Amino acid sequence: MNIEEKVQEIVSNVRHNGGGMLSNMLEPEYLSCDPVKKQTRIRYKRFKWEENGRGEVHGGVISAMMDTAMGVTAMAFLDHDVSTADMSISFVRPFAGRAFVIESEVIHLGQRIVRLTARAFDEETGKLLASGTTNFMPVSYEKHKGILGV
Repeated sequence: MNIEEKVQEIVSNVRHNGGGMLSNMLEPEYLSCDPVKKQTRIRYKRFKWEENGRGEVHGGVISAMMDTAMGVTAMAFLDHDVSTADMSISFVRPFAGRAFVIESEVIHLGQRIVRLTARAFDEETGKLLASGTTNFMPVSYEKHKGILGV
């Protein structure tokens, strides 16, 4: 399986196998993958339940979108499950559009840490809405099955 197929498969698993978890409620959609640049593009539609009191997408939901998009990218290029070690998001503009595209890029692909950056854009206007960085740790969920409850 090539890297593009891996990204598509991971996005499909997140979207369809979550059983009501936040990451699958966001309904990520695969757009593209550049294996050479280690980049992916994932689309998110806006849903009413994601809104804050001002009618914009809530910052926690934006963080979940970016964490999921970067996590998909990390898992595909590392070929291993990952867990978020830390994440930083800078909000540039409100997420007020109908759909958003998150572009993720692997910056460092190590055995202990995978570092990524991401930028979120309004799909219709192309305007930058947020940027972020995160570090993921490779994990073995089989090893921690009883502890993590998975």
